[in-house]
Amino acid sequence: MHDAATQILIGATLLLVCLAGCRQPHGVYGVATGGSSWTEGVSDGTPGIDAASVTVITMQSGPPEGVPFVVWSDLPNGGDAHGSGQFRSASYKGSHHASDGRKVAFHAETTDGTSGVITIEGVRYDLALGALFLVSSRTDPVTVVQLSVDVRDFPQGKDELMALAKSDQVIREFFEE
Repeated sequence: MHDAATQILIGATLLLVCLAGCRQPHGVYGVATGGSSWTEGVSDGTPGIDAASVTVITMQSGPPEGVPFVVWSDLPNGGDAHGSGQFRSASYKGSHHASDGRKVAFHAETTDGTSGVITIEGVRYDLALGALFLVSSRTDPVTVVQLSVDVRDFPQGKDELMALAKSDQVIREFFEE
């Protein structure tokens, strides 16, 4: 009888340990997206200011604040996008396009929900060093500038982004060069 009770106790303990170990921790999983693209309709406008695409992303893989980043390019036709997130990983793959065929592709990933990397046109960047990426397609290969800017509350609406394009000195200078 003592042996049967011991076996039941051991079995119940193993079951509890397995259930506790197999449970996915609480957190937020997925990819939050935002941003806009626009063309002001002026033929002599500045690409990146008067015609642009801005993608605002937060990859979430546990911690609710996630890993945010922004890609701002002078290609005004938006682009393709796909993101996913789960326990211990999240990723986002996107691109910006122009009507003349130019394209900027990027792919980002996190394995812990607190840090991450992004690859833009084959060049890898550590998001800990900056989360705002300005991309000019006027050169081949493209020119990318990584800026250390807190993008957690970055504007996402078209009007707000257009106003920022015209008022932010760093953005203006990058695209007006």
